Amino acid sequence: PPRAGRVAFGTMSSGTNASDSKFAFEVVKLLLQAVWADGEVNDAEASAVHDFAVRSGVESGDIETLDGCLTGESPLPVPNLGLLRERRTEVMRAVQKLLASDERIHEEEEEILQLISELLR
Repeated sequence: PPRAGRVAFGTMSSGTNASDSKFAFEVVKLLLQAVWADGEVNDAEASAVHDFAVRSGVESGDIETLDGCLTGESPLPVPNLGLLRERRTEVMRAVQKLLASDERIHEEEEEILQLISELLR
């Protein structure tokens, strides 16, 4: 859905094959955890996560799940950390850009960023 205050950040890869789509959705699951770290998701964060998912080739059914999570209507899915570890640098860049999408990084978000960094080692 269109939202005001769009924040652009890159996609995971130029291709959109099944494994890239799966990887992108795992990143989106992680991004959901990050944007909810401060207990709320503002329009800029929601738009950034949604747009990232679309640009990264996440399947439409997964995007519907994502949108439910962004509004708080659906529980947050657990990301596959094993898969995410394989491309740790890409994942960390996406998380950092997303957390800065509301133009400030809250203390809770700093903590989740540190936790994600440790989990992906």
